[in-house]
Amino acid sequence: MEFVRHTLGCACPDEVFDQIEYQDRDGLANTYTRSITLGERLLIYIWETNDPSRIEGNLPAILLSGKDERDRRGLNRFRIVIATDDVERIGSIAQRVFRDLSDKDKKVHLHVVSMHDVAKLR
Repeated sequence: MEFVRHTLGCACPDEVFDQIEYQDRDGLANTYTRSITLGERLLIYIWETNDPSRIEGNLPAILLSGKDERDRRGLNRFRIVIATDDVERIGSIAQRVFRDLSDKDKKVHLHVVSMHDVAKLR
């Protein structure tokens, strides 16, 4: 999967890509739009937003939900992907909020990418 390898920079072994599960989400009051699970190892939540005021309130909830799902399912890593048309502004805010979250661990990563990067996943 090119998005995971090239856009997110995942160095997962090839066998992880043998099993890919996509799911549209309605959870967290529509905070994130879909999830992808790769090889029963990697969980990715994709959240599309251009509203900087939503980052601080929603990012902690997405982190907790994803960590809980990752741990409950016995997965190895969790990546939060924020897709936006304003990567620089949203990315700056998201990185600051993410850095200050105490609930994350070494197996949680944040990526801020352009909407164009996730458009091909639809």
